[in-house]
Amino acid sequence: MGELGSTRRYTYWSDRGVRRVADDHNINLERGWQLGFKSPAVGLAPQAELMEQPRSVLRHEIACRIESKIGQIAVEDFVTPPSARFAKGVSRVTIAPYTRWNYTKMAEPADRAVILHTRFSASDGSRIEACLFGSIDNVAGYLDCSERLAPIWSSSSTWAIEEFIENRGLKTAPIYDDDESIAVEILRVLNNEGMTGKYVFTGDASSEWFAEVYKDVVLDRGRWNLKTGPDIPEPVDRILIGAPLWVRSTGG
Repeated sequence: MGELGSTRRYTYWSDRGVRRVADDHNINLERGWQLGFKSPAVGLAPQAELMEQPRSVLRHEIACRIESKIGQIAVEDFVTPPSARFAKGVSRVTIAPYTRWNYTKMAEPADRAVILHTRFSASDGSRIEACLFGSIDNVAGYLDCSERLAPIWSSSSTWAIEEFIENRGLKTAPIYDDDESIAVEILRVLNNEGMTGKYVFTGDASSEWFAEVYKDVVLDRGRWNLKTGPDIPEPVDRILIGAPLWVRSTGG
């Protein structure tokens, strides 16, 4: 789909999240206008009349408005100290479905969720892991997963993680000492349970993503020497917990 001179494929788009951020930062997302012509017949001579016609605002145009308004609030190179309120980057993003811990057979489909994961390095060489929680409804057909197939995490800490995300990180996570502890636990559960199974979708190596950050945690090197798996040869230096606004292919 061509939008504003480039081709974009949106793997994830949160209309609710985008509109909340727009409301918080006084960003206008209303419809735009385009020029049109009206030619009523007057006798035998048609007349051209310049008029304005409302048009829908394209998704990519909305994203550009968000990025333009927020500007440098969104951190891209994590050499700055925490806390970041927004983050953006270009890296490989993995999306996996799961079923929320309070799921019952009578629950609504909204109890299915997705977690997005990406890892990248700052210009100073520090390694950052981002764990982003979102709705499965915002994944535009990239997950072949029905309600009954979305896995349920078996970790005993899942309920605490869900409560922490539900509160957008504004309340201290129960049973955890501090933000470092809950961030490390989220990353561990994600790698041990979330990013496994045949329904995980891994995007392009250079996907563009934009996220709202709930917690931005720099790990104490003397306290943690975190390696999340054999595919991560170096310890993690920083963990971001939050919610994705969008993930898209790079323009071309």
